[in-house]
Amino acid sequence: MATVLDILRETKKDNCGECGFPTCLAFAAAVHSGGVSKSRCPYVQAEESPGTQDSNMRPDPETALARELRSKVRNLDLSARASGLGGQLVDMDGEKALALDYLGRKVFISAGRVWSEHGDELETRDQILLYNYLFFGGEGPLTGEWLGLESFPNSISKVVTLKKYSEDKLAEAFKGNAKALANRCSRLGGKPVEPCHADACIRVPVLPKIPVQILFWDEDEEDGFPPKVKLLFDQRALDFLDIESLIFAAERLAETLIAD
Repeated sequence: MATVLDILRETKKDNCGECGFPTCLAFAAAVHSGGVSKSRCPYVQAEESPGTQDSNMRPDPETALARELRSKVRNLDLSARASGLGGQLVDMDGEKALALDYLGRKVFISAGRVWSEHGDELETRDQILLYNYLFFGGEGPLTGEWLGLESFPNSISKVVTLKKYSEDKLAEAFKGNAKALANRCSRLGGKPVEPCHADACIRVPVLPKIPVQILFWDEDEEDGFPPKVKLLFDQRALDFLDIESLIFAAERLAETLIAD
């Protein structure tokens, strides 16, 4: 059975959005989980098999994606990766798991599941992000050098996606209220950045080794300038996530801040 990455390779990988999903990775995950047909992407050849499901069918909770993720984790030494990823190996009622801070809450990854501190299983797209972070197994300190997405390799087509689904949404949501943005970032462990040459500069840890720096310039009605947000990433970000997952991490940050 095709994996999420197999499906992703069939797409244009430019996050055009024609399928209705913000990124090609999100579309591939939805197809793999069984809830969406490949035909929603005009650039992917749909499978002609009686088992193809449409968007009105409920995915089987025991999906091939879940089985694949669990099988990969079973082959990893969680204790060896814990410190490098900023996590901690814990014992949850006899179940070994990696504990991580993710968007202001504690989450746990084991060979059997991915769940929050409240016991609820995380959404499939969050699981994919966390497993990718785990599989990358990055190590070492961050540089403290902050870059826009356009400074990373193979990111030209991704910059528009980041702007549309993260930066522009944040700018519009917090227009006229930089203080609210700062307060919501604070709930996720965000800290102000100095010196700041914008109306708000805040560093938020999406994951321990994936901090995102938010620069917010509020609208200036007198001069006709709209609100603007610029997201920056540590120079070593791609040592911990692939470019698609990095964009998705920014999208989840934006969604969390706006929904808070």
